[in-house]
Amino acid sequence: MNMQKPLKCAAAMLSAILAVSASCGMITAETTLSGSETTEITSAASASEAAMSGAEDTKSVKSEWWKAEITDYDSSLSLISYELTPDITQTETDEDRTDNSDDSDIIEENGSDQEELSAPQQEDTAVSPTPVESQTTGGTVSNVPQSDKQTTVNAKSGEFAFTTYGWGHCVGMSQNGANFYATYGGWSYQDILYHYYPGTYLMNTGTAATEQITVSGITGDVVTLLSGVVYNEMGGSMNTEALKAQAVAAYTYLKYYGNNGRDLIYKANPPQKVIDAVTSVLGQALYYNGNFAMTVFTASSGGATANCYDVFSNDIPYLRSVTSDYDSAYDPHYGSVKYIASSEVKRLVEARYGVSLSDNPANWFQPVIGDGGFVTEVVIDGQKTVRGYDLKICLGLKSSKFEITYGQ
Repeated sequence: MNMQKPLKCAAAMLSAILAVSASCGMITAETTLSGSETTEITSAASASEAAMSGAEDTKSVKSEWWKAEITDYDSSLSLISYELTPDITQTETDEDRTDNSDDSDIIEENGSDQEELSAPQQEDTAVSPTPVESQTTGGTVSNVPQSDKQTTVNAKSGEFAFTTYGWGHCVGMSQNGANFYATYGGWSYQDILYHYYPGTYLMNTGTAATEQITVSGITGDVVTLLSGVVYNEMGGSMNTEALKAQAVAAYTYLKYYGNNGRDLIYKANPPQKVIDAVTSVLGQALYYNGNFAMTVFTASSGGATANCYDVFSNDIPYLRSVTSDYDSAYDPHYGSVKYIASSEVKRLVEARYGVSLSDNPANWFQPVIGDGGFVTEVVIDGQKTVRGYDLKICLGLKSSKFEITYGQ
């Protein structure tokens, strides 16, 4: 999503796809869907692992799109969100930790790191969009429970413990946060969208009933493919208002990129609940200053979303830090801990940043905390300053909202 500067180079896409084809089946060649017809995709994983293609870029970026699976959450939640990140492991307990973890497949990003988003696509002027009737509740938050989670950090001598909050880049709509607001706050899909994308407004494009979109190399009608995207992103168990919000966000994202789903994935046979949610908001998209908004979304946000600028170097007015009030009580990945031996941290950091760390690991990281509690920058051993999100990538953390503990 918003993430690194999108690729349009076919060679770069092919390289990324080949990188994951060993473990994932390849997506079938372009197929057409029409009406209610659905076509089974041979793989739901390979496209999500492929680098995103985009506007006027001819650079090859060594990266993959990683997508957490539904099984990574407990039975009450689904997992979501494409993230540009290395292979992320589950929370490690004292018994699970190891001093010789293999991070040889850590993904390196473009040397220029955080790059600008593509320009938004201009709307088809043949059809004028119309305002969507307001269906807000006021977005009141009440009775937010206190978290009863007890995060215990037991870093051994010579070991780092990284406690993270949220999962993903944490910019834009938190999908689990959307579900929490709808379920526990009674929010409508519009409350959710206006909260996570402040300053945007809803319009109906007037084209969704007849237009064709492309997702996972398949071209077809909006209801069929968008339902498959929402099903892949949220499953079928989340609150209907959250599903509607996801449908609008995903459709807007498609429109932003000229009806091309890019890194979105179609999952066949969505349940009727998902199809009904998509149909109820068909054609609705978020706009900002007359253009489609860049509606990126993430799995969960750790109590607050991140500023787009702090993560991706793009200062987008509607992608600012906002609260995600129910996360601490209901997100199972709030306060997860990852242990990494200092020797492994040293190897990863020195390889990525070209520094020689001192003999005192306690001095290696001096984080700077920004909006929402996210680490915006980290001074590495007094030698180099890097983005907190980049260090997240380097160390394979779940988000850039993290705390660092070193075991003396």
